[in-house]
Amino acid sequence: MVEQNGSQITANTRGNSIDFGLQRKRSIKEETECMEAFADLPDALVRDLLAKAAPVAEGVSQNLQALRDARARLYTEARNHRLICRKADLDVPREPSVVGVDGSYQVHRLTALDLCAAAAVAVEGTSKEAARYWPEPYHDMWVDGLPHCIDAVGVLRGTMVSMEMALAAKAPHDLVLLDGSFSSLVIYLNQALTRIADSSKTLSEFFLDRWKGGALDQLKGLLTSERTVAMPKFTSRNEFLRENMLNPPVMVDGKTLATMILDPGEYTRPLPLHDATDPASQQVDHLPEKYCPTKDMDEIREALNRLSVIYFRPYGWLPALRMELPSAITSSNTRLSIVLEGISRQFFSPAVIEPYPLFLADRMVKSLGSGVAVIEQTVAQHVAGSSPDIENTLLFLQNYRTEGGRGGV
Repeated sequence: MVEQNGSQITANTRGNSIDFGLQRKRSIKEETECMEAFADLPDALVRDLLAKAAPVAEGVSQNLQALRDARARLYTEARNHRLICRKADLDVPREPSVVGVDGSYQVHRLTALDLCAAAAVAVEGTSKEAARYWPEPYHDMWVDGLPHCIDAVGVLRGTMVSMEMALAAKAPHDLVLLDGSFSSLVIYLNQALTRIADSSKTLSEFFLDRWKGGALDQLKGLLTSERTVAMPKFTSRNEFLRENMLNPPVMVDGKTLATMILDPGEYTRPLPLHDATDPASQQVDHLPEKYCPTKDMDEIREALNRLSVIYFRPYGWLPALRMELPSAITSSNTRLSIVLEGISRQFFSPAVIEPYPLFLADRMVKSLGSGVAVIEQTVAQHVAGSSPDIENTLLFLQNYRTEGGRGGV
């Protein structure tokens, strides 16, 4: 008995030693990573940064506590204005098929040229019962070396958006999720169309071919679609503040406020994305009449003014999701139910805080920069290998800046 107890004590001691050793290793690793994060900063700047950490944390804590203290009042205000609805009160539809679309662009500034790329991917969501149409991701891409010009980014970003719209229009799924807002589509396209003359001929012609090939009709189709939802990750907009529907104690955006007041399974009733005090014309520029006739622009603006926004919290471990919906969806409880059901089924882990197909598409397009870097190295090796002056050739291909971005906002 004594030996058994002694063995048990020894085993426990060894177990504690192992646990302590693992904790010590993790601590050393975290300290090393922290030191590496500050490695390139001056010591004085690091000290000043760290000195600000506690005051910033205190301010954040006070704001969040003020929101928590006001939660009951805000929930009552929301109920009084009939803002809160329950998904359970809608009819349960069949499982819809879902696809997520996202895009990105890259500009690698080399000494003698710009290496530019744009891409978009569409990824099908998880499914137990719904039909699967695209087992493999669909994509569109463009890459080329361009001479330095005044503005390559504007047209490149418009090219990216045109690819996203084309994939969304082609998808046969019941529900199409866009990473970003509907307004960003129009804004990026407007930037591209107004900066055509400032970009390289190669890129401008490629974008204009896509525009003439149906991009305008695709844009109008998405804005009036019965199955397309735009899901921006971030926006400072807060439709709850209109007409003093809700009165939070601190200034917050709509997503933060919805996360505070919504219980799992609840969503807010559709609210106009734009109203008389904030029409779409103030948010979105007029597309150049040369490329978008007045009749088409009027249709676009009308569709934008008819967009609605809802916030939906499928589960308690998720923040509220902001969704921009065309009027064809919000005017039908059946279509709205399909949207909420489709999105709910794309969450299955607290590690993923956006619908799974958008999560995958986002990860894929983030990797575009790595792919362009490989192209950059391949170009350098190929050109240098056939050059009589390797030293100067490599200087011409020196990368001094990399720019990039994604379609979502």
